[in-house]
Amino acid sequence: MPAAAIVVVGLGPGDPDLRTIGARRRLAAAERIVLRTARHPGLNDLNGDDRVISCDDLYEAGDTFEDVYEAIARRVCDVASEAASLVVYAVPGHPRFGERTVELLRQEADQRHLTLTVEAAVSAVDAIAIAVDADLMADQVQILDAAALLAVLDQEPFAGGLVGLDPSRPALVCQVYAQHVASAVKLTLGRFYPDDHPIVIARAAGVPDDEMLEPCRLFELDRRRVDHLTSVWIPALPALEATRSSFALQRIMAKLRAPGGCPWDRTQTHASLRDAIIEEAHETVDAIDAGDATHLAEELADLLLIVAMHAQIAEEAGDFALEDIYDHVSRKLVRRHPHVFGDARADTPDEVVTTWNAVKATERAVAGTAHSAPSSSPMDKLPRSMPALHMARVLFGARKGDAPVASNPDRVTTIGDALLATARQAAEAGIDPEHALRLALRRSVEAHGLEAAVGPPTGSV
Repeated sequence: MPAAAIVVVGLGPGDPDLRTIGARRRLAAAERIVLRTARHPGLNDLNGDDRVISCDDLYEAGDTFEDVYEAIARRVCDVASEAASLVVYAVPGHPRFGERTVELLRQEADQRHLTLTVEAAVSAVDAIAIAVDADLMADQVQILDAAALLAVLDQEPFAGGLVGLDPSRPALVCQVYAQHVASAVKLTLGRFYPDDHPIVIARAAGVPDDEMLEPCRLFELDRRRVDHLTSVWIPALPALEATRSSFALQRIMAKLRAPGGCPWDRTQTHASLRDAIIEEAHETVDAIDAGDATHLAEELADLLLIVAMHAQIAEEAGDFALEDIYDHVSRKLVRRHPHVFGDARADTPDEVVTTWNAVKATERAVAGTAHSAPSSSPMDKLPRSMPALHMARVLFGARKGDAPVASNPDRVTTIGDALLATARQAAEAGIDPEHALRLALRRSVEAHGLEAAVGPPTGSV
């Protein structure tokens, strides 16, 4: 006997009147009906039907939701293999809105050579849009799965970038089915919104007499009642208040540079900002040396501001945009860490440096710069704007394997005094000590064939 065809239908958010005509026809014609769960509003007509079986028992047997969903997929296919005509698999809401079992069922059906089709349906998202009076497209609403946010929280403190959320657009978090999930949603969204940001808890949206909208603040989310029919609506922050997002910085910088923006910002160029980025880098180093985390965040912000302004200036000239900067650094990090993102092995910091240098050499060879004249001298491998005194430290600093020099305050004082005296002598003679040291460095490097003591990834990238 040939196996029955499987049709997946959505039962809608819980109001039988919201079932599509197609879903009703399929249910009426089915030989067997498999419900993912009978724990859903508006199923009175199905719960007493002798064609219907539920998968609720499988939730008690599985160790994880994935185990349960795989078991459900197998059960539906088992029923289809024994039936002669149509088997309907009925799920709450829409079959393609957060319904993991449908994807697993498709895979299982393909393996067993069973026919599977998926019917369109009304989703809980549709009902919530009506309840909160939102136009999902015009408002550019972002839809998130609470279970995914829970998984993100489990990866802290290495979860940065896993939630692509723009707080200047509304967001809808679905399937906030338990208190611990609500806590995870609150904590994850706290990266983007202030604690007192107003939200709306939507329970049983689209279910007659049971629908409830409860306004509260983000910090109160896990103190309110939630269940398997709960979603959370998060209104947008005003664009200039969504400051915990990279999008905000880009928007603000564009506005400052646009016609009618800031007169000072509009006159800046790459050249005029040259010294600013050096000064901000030094101030960042000061914050690092002070061990002040709050101050470090502020100084890194100033450094990032300069990067954003350079990117905006370049975009206006048609040269590149901030996204190109993201692209360059992301591709470089992936490319130069094949031991993390590929099949290479590097188990120690020294092996990482070796891998980094090998990839970098390959990049130069591909770019045709491996044997270019500027790289023939170690000095030319260092940034030309690097202070000469720091160049000397890099070029003459201790190599790997050299014995560390014990701290000697008297020697430090003596050398410091000598450096000061030499700098003062140069200044009194009208000589730029920076330029003089740079010339002396080049003569010494060329005479002795020195190589820089530092190497990637802490040196030049």
